[in-house]
Amino acid sequence: MFNKFNNSVDFSGHNVYSGLDVHGKSWDVDIVVDDIEHRKFTQPPDPIALYNYLSSHFPGAKYFSAYEAGFCGYHHHRKLLELGIHNIVINAADLPVTNKEKVNKRDPIDSRRLANALKNNQLTGIYVFDPKHEQFRSLFRMRWTAAKENRRVKNRIRSFLHYYGINPPSYLNPEYWSLSFINWLNQLTLATEAATLSLKYLLNAYQYTRAQLLEVTKQLRKLVKTYYPDIYKCLLTIPGIGPIVAMCLIAEIGDISRFKSYKHLASYVGFIPRSHQSGDKDPSGSLTYRSNKYLRSSLVEAAWVAMRYDPALLKYYKDRIAKYKSQIVIIKIAHKLLNRVRQVWMNQNKYQIGLS
Repeated sequence: MFNKFNNSVDFSGHNVYSGLDVHGKSWDVDIVVDDIEHRKFTQPPDPIALYNYLSSHFPGAKYFSAYEAGFCGYHHHRKLLELGIHNIVINAADLPVTNKEKVNKRDPIDSRRLANALKNNQLTGIYVFDPKHEQFRSLFRMRWTAAKENRRVKNRIRSFLHYYGINPPSYLNPEYWSLSFINWLNQLTLATEAATLSLKYLLNAYQYTRAQLLEVTKQLRKLVKTYYPDIYKCLLTIPGIGPIVAMCLIAEIGDISRFKSYKHLASYVGFIPRSHQSGDKDPSGSLTYRSNKYLRSSLVEAAWVAMRYDPALLKYYKDRIAKYKSQIVIIKIAHKLLNRVRQVWMNQNKYQIGLS
């Protein structure tokens, strides 16, 4: 550890582990050198500050660090790697924790757990998208949020009409929010000016969220056809997979070859049941809470559509609906749909209806 040539400390051959509890204004850092806890401290939220500390106190060592995925994304991760620190980003649920630590949660304890788990090789980093794909995914998730906000405004308008006992004419087909229905809403005049203004503001919110949704969708279509044209076209050949679901798959999966098998892909989506084995009992319950909510909900919705266009899936549904609840059967069909997605994606071939 002591360098006889320049009379300085040399940590060549030693490993230094840093557990980082990342916040917007500061980082709580716990450092473990080999099997000894060096110290814990608070520093500015800057990878360079950590590197300067490590390089000045442990020159020549191999540096490792880890932090939990969260609000700060992956830019800290990329900077740490650039500085020569072997960093991983982990799912917070994968960090080993005792019940005592859960009850007494504090930032210094969190960073210490990270450092010790990293030293003991108990952590597995999550997949980190390249910056270009990460930004494409952010745009898709923005569309998801815009669609959610648009639905909320629609529900507020429906509730407003119900509250005042206003029933739209059946010929307008209000379930689909047609142009005729919107025009009818705009022409409504209620008993008081206050009520009319309330409806007007709700309609303004609807028009804004709808315009935002349409614009984001337009830009997504443009980008996916520019950067992912081949796989996008292949996915659209699968029954039930429309443009929005195809964009969701591309945005949330990225590189499908990163999954070693279909089982790993299904686990990422969230198509595996919870399990709580004890002795001879091994009950399996509902789907796991660990999932990609964008993929799982999109594929379940797509499964309902796929049955209308694929005789093989429709037959599968009818053969099992008498024995199982519809929710269970549709999850099984979504499983099949995901497997088709994987096969089409891996082979870069168009799907042939009725083959599986």
